[in-house]
Amino acid sequence: MISEAFFQVSGMTCGACSSSVNEALAKLPGVVESSVSLITEEAKVVYNDEQVDVAELSNSIKDCGFDCSLTRTKGLVKGNGSVSTKVSIEGMTCGACSSSITEALEKLPNVSNVSVSLITGEGLVVHTPELTKNKIIETIEDCGFDARVISSTSNSVKGFITRAHIKGMTCGACTASVSEALENFPGIKKASVSMVTEDALIEHNEDITFDIIKDIIEGCGFECSQIGAIEEIGDAVFMSDSLNEVSLQIYGVNDEVDLEEVSYNLEAFLKSSPAIMGFTVMLGGATLASDDSYAVNHPIRANPNNAGENDPTYDELIDECHITLDDTLMGIRDLVESLNSIHPGVEFFISNSIDQSHTAQLNVLKRVKEVKYWKRSFFLSLACGLPVIILNRLQNHGRLKNIMLFRGFYLVTLLELILASDVQFRIGSTFNKKFLFFLKNGGRQANMDVLVCISTTVSYGFSLLLIFSSVWQGRTEGPPHLLLDTSVMVFAFISFGKWLENKAKGATSTALSKLLSLTPSTCLIVADTDEYNKILNSKSSEENSLSSAMSDIPTKTISIDLVQENDIALVSPGGKVPADGVVVYGESEIDESIITGEQLPVYKTENDNVIGGSINGPHVLHIRVTRTGNKSQLKQIISLVRDSQINKAPVQQYADYIAARFVPGIILLAFCTFMFWLLTCYVFIPEDSLPKIFMADVNGKFYVCLKLAISVVVVACPCALGLAAPTAIMVGTGVGASHGVLIKGGDVLEKASDIDAILFDKTGTITTGEMSIDQVKLESSSLSSNDIWNLVGSLETHSEHPIGRAIAKHAKSELKLSFEDDVFDTMIQDLKILPGFGISASVLLPHNSGHFYEVCVGNHKLLEKQFPKIYESKLETFSKNVFQSTNTVTHVIVDDVYIGHVELSDYLKPNSREVVDYLQHVKKLKVGIVTGDHRHVALHIAKELGIPDSNVFSEVSPAQKDQIVSELKTKMGGSEPAKIAFVGDGINDAPALSQADVGMTISSGTDIAIESADIVLIGGKNDMCSDLPAVVYALDISCKTFGRIKANFIWAAVYNMLMLPFAMGCFLGFNVMLPPVAAAIAMALSSTSVVISSLLLKNWKTPGIISLASMPAADLESDIADISTFKKLSFEETNNHSDSYRRRFASWLSKLFHRRYVRSPSYDALS
Repeated sequence: MISEAFFQVSGMTCGACSSSVNEALAKLPGVVESSVSLITEEAKVVYNDEQVDVAELSNSIKDCGFDCSLTRTKGLVKGNGSVSTKVSIEGMTCGACSSSITEALEKLPNVSNVSVSLITGEGLVVHTPELTKNKIIETIEDCGFDARVISSTSNSVKGFITRAHIKGMTCGACTASVSEALENFPGIKKASVSMVTEDALIEHNEDITFDIIKDIIEGCGFECSQIGAIEEIGDAVFMSDSLNEVSLQIYGVNDEVDLEEVSYNLEAFLKSSPAIMGFTVMLGGATLASDDSYAVNHPIRANPNNAGENDPTYDELIDECHITLDDTLMGIRDLVESLNSIHPGVEFFISNSIDQSHTAQLNVLKRVKEVKYWKRSFFLSLACGLPVIILNRLQNHGRLKNIMLFRGFYLVTLLELILASDVQFRIGSTFNKKFLFFLKNGGRQANMDVLVCISTTVSYGFSLLLIFSSVWQGRTEGPPHLLLDTSVMVFAFISFGKWLENKAKGATSTALSKLLSLTPSTCLIVADTDEYNKILNSKSSEENSLSSAMSDIPTKTISIDLVQENDIALVSPGGKVPADGVVVYGESEIDESIITGEQLPVYKTENDNVIGGSINGPHVLHIRVTRTGNKSQLKQIISLVRDSQINKAPVQQYADYIAARFVPGIILLAFCTFMFWLLTCYVFIPEDSLPKIFMADVNGKFYVCLKLAISVVVVACPCALGLAAPTAIMVGTGVGASHGVLIKGGDVLEKASDIDAILFDKTGTITTGEMSIDQVKLESSSLSSNDIWNLVGSLETHSEHPIGRAIAKHAKSELKLSFEDDVFDTMIQDLKILPGFGISASVLLPHNSGHFYEVCVGNHKLLEKQFPKIYESKLETFSKNVFQSTNTVTHVIVDDVYIGHVELSDYLKPNSREVVDYLQHVKKLKVGIVTGDHRHVALHIAKELGIPDSNVFSEVSPAQKDQIVSELKTKMGGSEPAKIAFVGDGINDAPALSQADVGMTISSGTDIAIESADIVLIGGKNDMCSDLPAVVYALDISCKTFGRIKANFIWAAVYNMLMLPFAMGCFLGFNVMLPPVAAAIAMALSSTSVVISSLLLKNWKTPGIISLASMPAADLESDIADISTFKKLSFEETNNHSDSYRRRFASWLSKLFHRRYVRSPSYDALS
């Protein structure tokens, strides 16, 4: 287990003392991390207690000459490697059933805990990985019950994600070699490497540090740097949304500054402030650190040139400070101002600047450095290459043939050698380094650079051999014919291809680049917020005087990094909104097109929300900032889009696998080509029977054989394979982002391109979610109407459900609580949210001291389950009225007495019918509704949408939605499970979103980082229906993008299959040969063409969505199979063509594949 030990170390006097202790501890086996503070005289050691104990740690410190004592130890949170398997059990009728299953499971070896619920019909088994899921099912079935596995998850150790930027990758073989090296290292679970963005996402356990990751990547021959801090994932505890990581650089410490005083004051401030949750300070060679688990321990190397836009020049840069800040208690600007007051002359500047970070990312995305480098390389190699070609062609003409420096060595040879050597060792150094790493790693991790290096080195080396031979023989008949022109021109055309390729790659990231450029570098804020609020609250004054007062308010301009919540920001006409916020003064139109895809400007006035990065229209707006930094919507969109472009599609992983083995195969093929033609020329075929090309070359047959081998090496292109998927994914996800569709990676694109059915949540997804009260029916009781609304309203205030919000709003209206800040005058305790049923609590009315009313508000399932006597007594009345209503009905019970019910109505979003029609008739998908509403309400909505009754799943709790998705996968599929998409609001639908092959969340614009969903749909504000067409956009973009990926792969494969035979000399009998220079041109253009092919996705147009309601229902294929999730029924099987397979293989194997649809009785059993 990984543990922490803290030692008090006495006797240290300087930085060298603490460093010696740190080094001694680091050398011990099992020590993961150590830090020693000279100021506090404390050492913290993170270690594996199975490899080293506390006594060894203590002795190591004492061996350095210091006294030490152990102050405390603690074990770090770490999983036990167990597995939690959740099973569904059918047939249990009493406590004895669940007890017998529990006893049987507990007798199994490797089981640590068993929990069986008779009510839910489910069991949870915690066991070691050695026990299989099948054994658990067999044990339950041996007890006489049917069972199936719902889920099985590993309770592994903490998971972490590290983002790294990798320089130098050129083809798919590069990414494959890095991925393979990372994933083969113990402790690293998964690595996604993108050649296009040059970023990597590495998932690993807590024992892996960035230094380890960096060593692995650099061992593959690439440069590596860290992006941001290491993040926890999985079952680990996530950092609160209110916590913010701040990195600052410290300037101004010199010989005149008392370092000990600065350290003491800094540590005292950081430890005394309740807003500081953790810190690490590196100052003058010593390290100060908090003991908080959130402390940041990932130092960023300081760069004095990037300290800030207006910072002065300082004599000495000391180091840096990393702070975890709760910005609900202290803003980042307040933090910096407080730190700057610690000591005169010592100043702190933010080093993880948003503006600088975005500028750096923009440069990377636009490939500025790479484009400049390869452009320069091309013109330099061309400037050297053209003279070499001219000299090579004219060396046997005129005076060049006779100018000899000494016997066998000619002037023209010297000129060619000088020019070619400059290219070979200056431009070729990039390729030569990769070749050296290739040799160092025993022939592994080969890529296109290795092929280029081999071909040019062979050409250059053979030319040197010819020169040496000419000098050795004292050749006087003329200079030898060299291959130096081949070497330099291969470099020229490779550089040209990479220049074009990088320009094209830069164009693939247009959407992300636009998002990054939306953040302004500075912000104009009100200097005195309190005074501003006083003026703002005096709205009783005339508008003219208020406007005049607003214009006279003092303001100041600050860096965007220093903006904090509750600042009042002033946005000028045409300016960018600095952060998410609420308009407090003014009105204008806002352009949100790049963020939400909403093309029309959105009118904003007081109390309207605005998104950071959107562009203001013709008037000034005053905005109160609500979210900044990483919590802002724009930042979350950027992170989501960036990560989606790194995540690979499964088909790309196969391409990387091929690319990693492609280069060694080509080297072997080139060697075989050389040996084949060499033996053919000198052993197997007489000279007069050889192709004419062998006899035409002045350097002889060996020279031609060598050129054929070089052509094979040069023409082969793993780049096209490596670029086929990531460039298309980058463009596709970018196109999606620009239309309000955020797709989380290539794997999602691949799955979304081939789904069989799509399920919609009802409330808030296909309906507006803005419910209104249609009618209220209260029965006579001892409570007055006001008391009832007070009880119900105060209860529903705590509900986030649209029904609860509507009832609470109506209750306020009944009680004349007209202001938003008005609250119900009640006291609540024992509040319980009952998912799928309702809400309950004990409520105290103000005039009824001492008596708490037991209030329950919920649907008829709550009534049936918790108040069966009331349900039975009202059943006849309900059957005639309530159950026949197409409205949503909510019942009210107070102290076990039925008070009445409320009927609420919801409305379809505009265009919802058109979207459903498009999905059913054009996309040929099965469409269904999943809702917790009563069946009559659900059928009414389905009828309006044209969805068959059999495709409606009603009265479903949130916990049951994922079961419906799971059942549909099995029942609709044949030999393979069907592909199901689920569209929900991301609140109650999280289980179903996770269970579906493709989960789509319709975001309200307040929280888009929903982990459960694969695709996030951002709607504009002008049209509440703009999120539903985004479902169609998401599917269409996915299909088009995945189709482009397949086309790119086909082109890459066809290119290699066509060009390799030419290069190998298969057509020499027709006097057709592919020279190495021509091979270089073909190779350069092949990778560029793949990128250009992906760029064509930018021409994607939104599909026209029109109503197809007039089309007869018979045009549809069979409805979604009706599933009974909770009863074991016999299913009748029928043979049908699978729409999915027809779509996927129509162009390849039309009507050759069939699969079976499974149909079942009606789903009414669920109701």
